[in-house]
Amino acid sequence: MTHPAARSLRAIALPVLAACLPLGLAIANVSPAWATTTDLATVVINEVESNNDSTHGDWIELYNYGEEDVDLTGAILSDNSNTHSYTIGSVTLAAGGFQAFTVDGVGGFGLGSADSARLFAAGTTDLSTTPADAYSWTAHASTTYGRDWDNPDGNGLGQWATTAYGTFGTANVFPTGNPADITSVKINEVESTGDAVHGDWIELYNTSAGAVTLDGAMLSDSEDTHVLVIPSGTTIPGYGYKAFRTDTGDSSFGLGSADSARLFAAGDTTLTTPIDSFTWVNHAVYTWGRTVPGAGTWAGTSQSSYEAVNQFTSISAPNIDGVVINEVESTGDDTHGDWVELKNTTANSIDLGQAIISDDTDSHVLRIGSGTSLAAGALLAVQIDAPSLGAAGFGFGDGDSARLFAADATDLSVDSPVDSRSWTTHAPVTYGRDGSGNWTTTHSSTYGTANDFTSTITPDISWVVLNEIESSGGTPGDWIELYNTSNQAISLDGAQLSDDDNAHVYTIPANTTIAAGGYYVVDIDSVTGGFGLGGDDAVRFYRAGKTVGTDYALDHHEWTVHATTSYGRTSSGLGDWVDQSCGTSKGAANCS
Repeated sequence: MTHPAARSLRAIALPVLAACLPLGLAIANVSPAWATTTDLATVVINEVESNNDSTHGDWIELYNYGEEDVDLTGAILSDNSNTHSYTIGSVTLAAGGFQAFTVDGVGGFGLGSADSARLFAAGTTDLSTTPADAYSWTAHASTTYGRDWDNPDGNGLGQWATTAYGTFGTANVFPTGNPADITSVKINEVESTGDAVHGDWIELYNTSAGAVTLDGAMLSDSEDTHVLVIPSGTTIPGYGYKAFRTDTGDSSFGLGSADSARLFAAGDTTLTTPIDSFTWVNHAVYTWGRTVPGAGTWAGTSQSSYEAVNQFTSISAPNIDGVVINEVESTGDDTHGDWVELKNTTANSIDLGQAIISDDTDSHVLRIGSGTSLAAGALLAVQIDAPSLGAAGFGFGDGDSARLFAADATDLSVDSPVDSRSWTTHAPVTYGRDGSGNWTTTHSSTYGTANDFTSTITPDISWVVLNEIESSGGTPGDWIELYNTSNQAISLDGAQLSDDDNAHVYTIPANTTIAAGGYYVVDIDSVTGGFGLGGDDAVRFYRAGKTVGTDYALDHHEWTVHATTSYGRTSSGLGDWVDQSCGTSKGAANCS
């Protein structure tokens, strides 16, 4: 086998020719015509750039390790899709030569983060057949992927590894020496809810006395397509810490409420043998961390400690006993969305700074702002799904709970709430405490003010809900069904329907009413001023005069794929949304 030639001779002899070649091609070594073959037996894929370098885009490099020139005319390059092909023009690849092809130009294809590069002989019409050569990867390389001919595989060909840098059309270059031994490095702390400074991050700890080089080591979550390659020149000191943000940059990924953090050695492109890993089933209140640096069991910390020793000492939290949940809005009014109201039943002011509000999901943690005091007998309403809250926000469901925890709670599955209230279905208005402390349905919503159990209930359009949605193949097409949960007819004049595009707004005509306990259907993709519903879409319902996309909707529902038949609510318009596999029920009670 001919080893890849040293590049010094090419660097002297060929620059003059470079300007004559198309931009997507590198220079092929020149060889006598009499030694040419069309057999691809000695041609292999040698290097792959899948993340669009600034000069050549996405490219695939071939190498001829044989002793004869190879005519590549008509040979085909492809990715992992049998419909994607790039046909090589009139090109001869010299013995021992390299040739790189930009494949994402006009008529080509781009290479993805989890993809393949494949080479087929000229004339191949069925790309599902076995290729002459192929290489697959599960994530973009920090540089490129290439064959390391100094480390042959079982077939005598260069093993695939992450290169030191891309070498379009020339011999591959790898970091000097073998990948560093990082077995002494452990995952030590994980932030999965995105702190204000560092976002989502994974912290490593070096359990050895000597510094360890992390060049090319990889961090991932539970998905093999999510890979952060640690940059060249990165070291972690002996008995030291190093944290890496995962949700920024080209290879960014966020850490979820049920997820994993994994560490792999450089070159483990198949992600089969993690050096260390940690898996959790819900977000921590602060972070997840080891109780002993690099060694102890995992537990919820008492505060985040980015690149420092983990903290498990309980913080000094104010006593908030006597603060109770006083009222809950779970269907989202169009002024405040979903919210929970607290009341101080004591004779003293109470510091609520950093106290926690949650629903029935332990990973949902919303902290009350520092410096928030609640005077004796006073009320405080807190929005829980405001857009400004971002990932920290959450909504209340049909069967759900509202829970209040002190600021020093570290694990909501274990710690006892200061107060909690649960319900099995949404209230027609809100749930609240009456004068005796009983939990019941209110007569009107009273955000931050005394609860109302005496006024005459006067239903308005807020009692109307989205009840069923057909987004694909309905009769006659897409449609939206509203349901009146009250016992009185309600005017729909000027109410608005939208999908996930703020520019799509249908206004319900004047003199339109919906009967008590009745249904009103809009054939949304055939009515004048309407719009179609997609497979990944939403429906939003607004009061007349509200601004779509800015104001709160009266009701909304989102989905990521079309329903089997339609999406519908359970519990007579107040229940959770389900895929009604039992069939559609346009203009009538939903099936179950």
